[in-house]
Amino acid sequence: MRNGSFGERFVAGERPTEWRHVFASVQSLARLDLEAELPPDRFDMVVVDEFHHASEETTTYAHLLRHVRPRVLLGLTATPERSDGLDVKVWFGARTAVELRLWEALERGLLAPFQYFGLHDETDLTSVRWKRGAGYDPTELPNIYTGHHARTRIVIQALLDKVTDVRRMRALGSCVSIDHARFMAYRFNEAGIPARAGWSQTPLDERRAAVAALRNRDLNILFAVDLFNEGVDIPEIDTVLFLRPTESATVFLQQLGRGLRLADDKPCLTVLDFDIGTLLSETGLELDDTDDGTQGSSPARHPTGRPGW
Repeated sequence: MRNGSFGERFVAGERPTEWRHVFASVQSLARLDLEAELPPDRFDMVVVDEFHHASEETTTYAHLLRHVRPRVLLGLTATPERSDGLDVKVWFGARTAVELRLWEALERGLLAPFQYFGLHDETDLTSVRWKRGAGYDPTELPNIYTGHHARTRIVIQALLDKVTDVRRMRALGSCVSIDHARFMAYRFNEAGIPARAGWSQTPLDERRAAVAALRNRDLNILFAVDLFNEGVDIPEIDTVLFLRPTESATVFLQQLGRGLRLADDKPCLTVLDFDIGTLLSETGLELDDTDDGTQGSSPARHPTGRPGW
């Protein structure tokens, strides 16, 4: 918005007084007595971001969407397909008004091009319980990844090999647990690469300070646990590391999307994926074998064989 003072906020204890243009969190709205405090026709337009959460079985969203009666209901999401198979288009008569998929956005130059490297780190997950539709048991994965010094050396060496100047990169790494994120940050700092860990309980002021440090290159990488998958805008991110098994194509694309925003002095995004199955099976990305035995794409190709950019 050109006017930074436009609208009111209904989040983190702030509450609107005029209720004309409101930016609200779904959690704050869920605490309202909608029947008593919010007339169904109060707003001409209701815009819901991250609309993939809004299934009929998601109580917070369903309660709100059944209550409001705007002239226009607009749902926005980069990942409309849910892993549970529920269809969010039920709120729109099964109709999609506008659709722009990843590959088309790349071809139009609306997203940053990316080079993708799938790397085998020889981590043995055969002892970890796995369930169809749910993936690996998240309670067992930290035992495999936390304290895995040999794997960390592989990750750091891969960065040094694939990233031109590690001390100028701005990276996000996705981890399996808080202890894993802390461990990775500790080892990277030991290696002379400024790093920090963050998770959902990290205080907001610390998160903001970490993001500011990343933007300024006082930090080179943030290791996160389901913290920066969505709702965070850091266009400067030029490197992402997938350090955990990802069975969900939705989560994978959300994590990839953290680095696809266009930014000055960012020719492309570099993706280092240490669990390459999801991208291959769900997005159809074609990978080339590289000289060093890894798999990579440069440029990434559409499943039809058309250039990704």
